[in-house]
Amino acid sequence: MGFSNQHLLQPFTTRQVYSLLAVNKNKPFELYLCEKPSQGRDIAKALGISQRNDGYLQGNGILVSWCIGHLLEMVPPDAYDDRYKRWSLQDLPILPQQWKLTAKKSTRKQLTVIKKLLKQAHSVVIATDADREGETIAREVLEHLKFRGATRRLWLSALDPISIQRALNSIRNSQETLPLYHSGLARGRADWLIGMNLTRAYTILGSDRQVRSVGRVQTPTLALIVNRDREISNFNAVPYYEIEALFQTKSKVESQTKSQTKGQNHQEKPTDNIQLLETKWLFPAAKKNQDEAAKHCLDKQLAQGVIERCQNQYGIVSTASTQRKKLPPPLLYNLSGLQQEASRRWTYGAQEVLNIAQALYETHKLTTYPRSDCEYLPLSQFNDVSQVFQSLCKNDPTICHLLSQANQQQRSRVWNDKKITAHHAIIPTQAAVTGGINKLNNKERNVYDLIRRRYIAQFFPDYEYDQSIILITIQSDQFKASGRIPRMQGWKQAIGTGLSSNKKSAANEKELPAVEKGEQLLCDRLDLKNKLTQPPKHFTEGTLIKAMETIGSQVIDKVMKKILRETAGLGTQATRANIIQTLFQRKYIMKDKKFIKASTLGFALCDAVPETIKDPLLTAQWEQQLDDIANNKGQDISGFLQQQISLLKAIISRIKQPAAKTSRQQELTQYKAGDPCPDCGHPLEIRQAIRGKKIGQNYIGCSRFPECRFYSWS
Repeated sequence: MGFSNQHLLQPFTTRQVYSLLAVNKNKPFELYLCEKPSQGRDIAKALGISQRNDGYLQGNGILVSWCIGHLLEMVPPDAYDDRYKRWSLQDLPILPQQWKLTAKKSTRKQLTVIKKLLKQAHSVVIATDADREGETIAREVLEHLKFRGATRRLWLSALDPISIQRALNSIRNSQETLPLYHSGLARGRADWLIGMNLTRAYTILGSDRQVRSVGRVQTPTLALIVNRDREISNFNAVPYYEIEALFQTKSKVESQTKSQTKGQNHQEKPTDNIQLLETKWLFPAAKKNQDEAAKHCLDKQLAQGVIERCQNQYGIVSTASTQRKKLPPPLLYNLSGLQQEASRRWTYGAQEVLNIAQALYETHKLTTYPRSDCEYLPLSQFNDVSQVFQSLCKNDPTICHLLSQANQQQRSRVWNDKKITAHHAIIPTQAAVTGGINKLNNKERNVYDLIRRRYIAQFFPDYEYDQSIILITIQSDQFKASGRIPRMQGWKQAIGTGLSSNKKSAANEKELPAVEKGEQLLCDRLDLKNKLTQPPKHFTEGTLIKAMETIGSQVIDKVMKKILRETAGLGTQATRANIIQTLFQRKYIMKDKKFIKASTLGFALCDAVPETIKDPLLTAQWEQQLDDIANNKGQDISGFLQQQISLLKAIISRIKQPAAKTSRQQELTQYKAGDPCPDCGHPLEIRQAIRGKKIGQNYIGCSRFPECRFYSWS
């Protein structure tokens, strides 16, 4: 089974438009096919079209219509063969040879409208959302209705009048965005293969008539939550010990000396204006990338020995440094960053933030396209800064004073053409809307404020602070004090208080007493602090989005690390919120205040499915391959889907014959993890096939791979 490319929608040039108008009198229209009615109305207005009809607008030789999201859906297994109405393991895996789509009942009327319009159209401008999903929504309709005319692509980043007009003036060749459609087809078909087959398989195995929904991205996301919950549940707090030490500064010693010369009691407390230097003992065994408990002193006697050695002893200042440091403005928001910040500040849900961002973009026209994965802007948009500022001021006069302090000529690191993906970061538009931000509800105003302030911050100086570090040595023991003093607020005055601060950094903002390297300081007091190691925290929607987004950076396996890019994640900017929402709807997860926890049903499903299906790294690799298809980087639909089919066949085979082993397999199981490699002597380890016919299966391989390529199938 492969990708059947019956017809590729052809690009359309301006010259061809006029040529076709001349020769094809029966098809006098060009059709703009949008994703939603509101989007269609905005584009029609920019085109000067106002004649309304049922499901479309018309004027000036142009038709504007819309899809209302996906008008088509993939058919269920029983639409391929009646025998699939009965769920049976023997029928699995179900592998369609010719993929079928059918009209959705709820939007069938609109599909009929588009079918009628296409018969009158010599060409189509695809004007759906500028992403993989938008491309698929339009092109699958054109394929389904067998449209054979030429096509162009309208690529919109915002729906305010200025942005629409710019896009209309530079309509793209549709061939440029065709790979997005291929990626959308691959994603939809892979999700169908995994979802339909494994949902049936594990529902049948359950024997309780409870449907166990399995998904290509949904199940690995559930596994992240289940694993975190179990890590917390199985966590055993370990006691450890910290030592806080106070050292007398030179000023205090002098104060006491003066007091003693006057005949006063040398035990007298120092005056209020004299500070003690607060330090912490540095546990010498603590290293980066260690287990949390190993970073702490677990031996109380060892800690007590430090106190006995150092009490009333003089220490030498080995380091006394203060450096002026600068921090540039934070990058602009992409959707994940916006979801994480709104979750942290107001516990907004991921889908809720997406809906708000969509409303700001689509309804209010105040911000750009929200489903972006980019945090940068193209250099060409630097020319728009003045107009954006003017619109910000008109929409909300209370922010004009802040804007007057900004340097509009300052170009921060966000202006970088090399960092632009399909879209740029989410920013305010040039739209000055009637009523301004007074039209927004509280939540919309909060999210809009995040977006505009992050943009404004780009035109303020760096935040500057003095970082001080003092190290004091008493024999083999070291004590450290650090402090950070803000010197120039810079962009932080644009961001506003609380948006980027946290308790840890606030606690560190203190000025240290002035000491000099080589100076001797008396250890005044040492306090032993009894502590307990803390378990990780349950996910919030914001931290789960972060974990899904950055799964590629968490790779330890050397082979997978070579294959998986750091940017690889679970799902995409556009789909992550929906994945989390689906897990809630299917009752696999639940909310406990702001935290997400797995339900009993979620634990049961995660325990039932094989490791391959719930492995976030393998799924992230698949998402990376879909991205390569979308960017025309050598990956194709057939190869990608063949991996899913190979995986399915292996899993279904194991379900049907869980105990079956060939003599060859029995022979190879003589090797196990930890044994010396027979070729080079290095330890063997368990690996997982990520390519080929045995994708997803475990095998024993040499830890020295790729230098040594010994392996044995388990």
